[in-house]
Amino acid sequence: MKLMKRLAMTLIVTTFLAACSTDGTDVDGGYIDENGNFIPTTEVWTVTIEPEYVIGGSYWGAYTGINPQMEAVDNNGKTSGRFFLGEIEGFKFEEGYRYVLSVEATMTDPRIADCGKYTFKLREVLSKTYVGIRTEGQREVTMDVRVVMMWPNLTSAQGILYLSGQATDGSETLDMGQCEIFRADADLHNANDWRRSLSCHVTRMSLTITPSERPVFGSHCYRIRLKEVISRQKLEDDSVVIAPSEEAYRQKCEEVLYGINH
Repeated sequence: MKLMKRLAMTLIVTTFLAACSTDGTDVDGGYIDENGNFIPTTEVWTVTIEPEYVIGGSYWGAYTGINPQMEAVDNNGKTSGRFFLGEIEGFKFEEGYRYVLSVEATMTDPRIADCGKYTFKLREVLSKTYVGIRTEGQREVTMDVRVVMMWPNLTSAQGILYLSGQATDGSETLDMGQCEIFRADADLHNANDWRRSLSCHVTRMSLTITPSERPVFGSHCYRIRLKEVISRQKLEDDSVVIAPSEEAYRQKCEEVLYGINH
């Protein structure tokens, strides 16, 4: 009940999928039968999905990295949950529409590490209303975008990957998280060796950058959307760079991994 209050979602029905057994054990989210099989509990939620994406890590505890997400809100417009774009089985998100969904939320086996608390399946789209996306303050820019791997020093065992964009007219540069250009993942990189080298392409893209009233990724209050891929060219050299200092590396990590501005 505390979890559902925190999520501020409407719980319509709770269905227990397993019968009790004197040889079994009740656990968080379900039941382990006498053969050691986990029998989950399924709940039915009513979820309102906002028309524009956000970016972040798993809301439900899965170890999945940072990706675009659908944002669920309560009746007061406050965030009540987030779902990766493919996280609700059977549902395809289209930007610009506000959805009200009936969703089955099935608890996952608590004995499995690094998985989310629930799996989700669409029961019904209760409503789909076109409301559009924000265009106020939107600007278009053509950028050459490449994937960069930054190392803190020459002997380090790990580094960070991020996107670096250079406006073709020389007016600006923009470093971004790997998934910060919406719907552009497949057009950006070809990594051969994640440890030391990155065989990379530079991709010329037409992008739109639109300010947001609320943070979209960390403290970044803007959305970057792919409008068109213009061209793609393979680089002769890799895109590995060494940070000029430990502080510079730390700040770049915060900027591109967590959306923290400096």
